[in-house]
Amino acid sequence: MGMILDETIEPASFLEAESKTEYITNLLRPILSKVVVAVVVLLVGFIIGKLAGKTLHWVLRTAEINRRWKEITGMNWRIESFISAMISGIIYFIVIVMALTVLGLSEIIAKIISFGLICLIFVSVILALKDFIPNYIDGLRLYKRIKQKDIIIIDNMKGQVEEVTWTDIKIATENGDILYIPNSLFLKKGFKKVK
Repeated sequence: MGMILDETIEPASFLEAESKTEYITNLLRPILSKVVVAVVVLLVGFIIGKLAGKTLHWVLRTAEINRRWKEITGMNWRIESFISAMISGIIYFIVIVMALTVLGLSEIIAKIISFGLICLIFVSVILALKDFIPNYIDGLRLYKRIKQKDIIIIDNMKGQVEEVTWTDIKIATENGDILYIPNSLFLKKGFKKVK
């Protein structure tokens, strides 16, 4: 029996290859195709994320969410921008994960992103509690000393207490202004009850 040689067998190394360019091209072709697909996924995903964010912002602005939020809570936050940015960010995150999956890097990157998110959440909770806990404790100290409808003077301003919460006190001044004073600042400035 004669031995049949298969000429389609790839050379084992660069040095054994007859055509060096063909060897490198064959080696890089699968990698380049994955990179091109990942870049296309990123571009299309970022366009979709940007369009979704802008569209949602327009819808929320049309529904006057900022004004309604201010009426309900009394806080002047830009809820429309926040919600639309969050949706865009979520879409961007999903697109990045999809692109990394195409490249075969999703498991490693997922672990790094998960660790980063856990650290971010931990830092956010600590920063949020940094102001909340002192105001809450001072609110407990003020709870029996100040009641609704009390007239007080604080920092040369006279006003009527409209609401005492865990974290702040709402005061209507003589000028008709509404002040929200954090409990810790309220105790620090010192106040005097008129009646």
